[in-house]
Amino acid sequence: MLRDDLCKYLNNLLQPSNYRDYCPNGLQIEGKHLVQKVACGVSLNQTLIDYAIANSVDTIVVHHGIFWNKSSYPIVGIKHKRISALIKHDINLIAYHLPLDCHPSLGNNAQLAQLLQLNIEGQTGDQNLIWYGTLAQQTKAIEFQKFYNEKTEHQSLLQGNHDQIINRIAWCTGGADSLFEKAIALGVDCFISGEISEPIKSLAEESGVAYLAGGHYVTERYGIKALCNHLQEIGINSQFVEIYNQV
Repeated sequence: MLRDDLCKYLNNLLQPSNYRDYCPNGLQIEGKHLVQKVACGVSLNQTLIDYAIANSVDTIVVHHGIFWNKSSYPIVGIKHKRISALIKHDINLIAYHLPLDCHPSLGNNAQLAQLLQLNIEGQTGDQNLIWYGTLAQQTKAIEFQKFYNEKTEHQSLLQGNHDQIINRIAWCTGGADSLFEKAIALGVDCFISGEISEPIKSLAEESGVAYLAGGHYVTERYGIKALCNHLQEIGINSQFVEIYNQV
């Protein structure tokens, strides 16, 4: 497939124009015209770039790309090293952020729900980033944490009453700890996100809503894996590259 055709296909699939994002979605760095081998990963880093070079990959597709609204403009240091390597080896860099969080089937929120057997009831909040629903079966918060850890093979952090019975749940993958109070207002028993900040402990204890910090990388691993599988299904040689990050 030609690079431009792949970008058009992904834009049609993920609809980036529907989101107010803080990074450019789609093609970030232009490489080869013909896409023959794709490496997919959660975040662009030198390890993923080195993998692409060593394995003759011509296109990298990630959730977290290299350009962000609040990042510095000068292309120096680590940013220069990464961009130089991509350009030198003529590797395309394609990234989708919020569009890959919220896609109804391939997105991070949808894929996390599938993994954890959550019943999706709806979405709310700014750009519908918060999803909510119920557990397959109500359980203690500590038991749900154990289930989460087993399914993700990651050690999560639970705040709030560990013995609390939970059933209604909300979630937003990645760094969404700032949305906790909005989740509390929904009347849920537990909120899942990737990261945690200092105020969360007290908010969880005082609100009676448990907070499960499941890891930014881990909660956003499943959307890009699903997208990688989708690319394989349409005939593109694609591989998900696991570069585990415990944060």
